[in-house]
Amino acid sequence: RVSGPIVRLPIRDNQLVRQGDLLFEIDPRTFAASLAQARAQYDKAQDDYLAREKQVEAAAAQVEVARAAVLQAQSAISEASAQIEKDEAEYRRQQELLPQRATSQKAVDRAKASYEVALEQRKAALASLTQAKASMVRAEADLAEQRANLGAPGDANASIRSAQAALEQAELNLEFTQVRAPVDGYVTNLNLRIGSQ
Repeated sequence: RVSGPIVRLPIRDNQLVRQGDLLFEIDPRTFAASLAQARAQYDKAQDDYLAREKQVEAAAAQVEVARAAVLQAQSAISEASAQIEKDEAEYRRQQELLPQRATSQKAVDRAKASYEVALEQRKAALASLTQAKASMVRAEADLAEQRANLGAPGDANASIRSAQAALEQAELNLEFTQVRAPVDGYVTNLNLRIGSQ
């Protein structure tokens, strides 16, 4: 099942062997190196999977941060709208009191300035909401991408399964370097020598 030079040949012609006795051994060094490499690839596949899991968690946290920013922006809009109503009512009241000389022009101007500031604050809050929604869309897209990069969960993950299959094949190849007797019997017509391919 594997090929290479024979390094051990513990049997002789016409020798009785029992099932499981070693007949010959192919040089295992190449296959041992392949096994070590397959183990490293398997470990790397698992580490990569864990790293991608952490990226998914980080992306999910960013989505939550973005949602909180949207809620905060919506709250700021509500607060600004309430302030506008209050400042607009005060500005109207001051305008009504001015002809009756119950207030000063300075108080009217101050009420007007407060009203205009509240209007600008609402515009800024609306802009913040738009920006927060855009950030949330980006965060959700990033989360979807990270989940796609992660693939199937756990041992069902394709990269882990592929690395595991390569590891099992490397283990089998190393095991195949030792050829053992399948049944009890005698060795006849032995044509192998150490170094034979």
